[in-house]
Amino acid sequence: MIENSWSKLHNPAFAGESLTGIPMEQAIMIGSIARRVLDGVRFGHVAEIFERSLYLDVNGDWICLADMALGSGPLTVSVEGKYGRGWMHRFSVGKLVELTPTSITLDDCPIISTQGVSSWLPPPPPIWSKTSLVRGLDALANLTAARLPTEGLGRFLLACHNTFPATAESRAAAPSIEVLENWLHESFAELIPRSPDNESVAALLGLGPGLTPSGDDFLGGMLIALHVCGEIIVQKQLYIPIAALLETTGPVSRAHLQAAAIGEGSEALHRVFYALLKADVFKLASEVDAIDRIGHTSGWDTLAGIATVLRAITSEV
Repeated sequence: MIENSWSKLHNPAFAGESLTGIPMEQAIMIGSIARRVLDGVRFGHVAEIFERSLYLDVNGDWICLADMALGSGPLTVSVEGKYGRGWMHRFSVGKLVELTPTSITLDDCPIISTQGVSSWLPPPPPIWSKTSLVRGLDALANLTAARLPTEGLGRFLLACHNTFPATAESRAAAPSIEVLENWLHESFAELIPRSPDNESVAALLGLGPGLTPSGDDFLGGMLIALHVCGEIIVQKQLYIPIAALLETTGPVSRAHLQAAAIGEGSEALHRVFYALLKADVFKLASEVDAIDRIGHTSGWDTLAGIATVLRAITSEV
């Protein structure tokens, strides 16, 4: 989950200040979905502001303006601030924002330049095998077993998850995740995959607090893993009930699930995932810390969904 109780910026002295003469900040990377939103002159408004990022609602499409330290992602415009995160003080919840292919503007004053900025896409996945998956999952378990969060669905990272303390979210999600695990095994064994049980998907969507609840993040991880591993038919079957129920969760989470449906998550998540796929133990050890920095427990919840899919793939005959 991305926690919605983080320390929000309360618009200090900048709130009523004229923006004339304030230097424009520079975007350094724009995610694929954010790029599509920025293609053409459109207006949106500031929906949420956090310590290092903010969300814009652009006619129902959501994009994230974020400090470059958070890395890239499909919804993200990464901003390199000349004066740290001071640029964020110019935004306030409800403020009208103009978006063009070249800039992000407040009160007719360009705030962030987006001209000539490259689009971000996840790199192609590495070559992997069932053998490398088994080794990668074992390495991931060794690296994370002692550091699983006390909230969310992180314990489903591990094959022996029942031996780890349950959280409120994991107790509520366990029956649905078991149904989805069985569905994965059946889908990989059958020539014609079927959609999973709608009730199990419905029980996960919106499960947990925050802008992206733990259940949503788990489903997003499953979608990303199936897409990246080439299980496109199975992935489409999973997305059918998710798409039908998207309105039951929040707008930020809907946007992230739609990105997951095309195989895209955050830059940090893809680095960990790809190291896992090819069993690059040293890379995995160096990258796994980044999972802690994805939301409150979002990184762990999403990685748990990925691991659930990979375990099912390794069990294919």
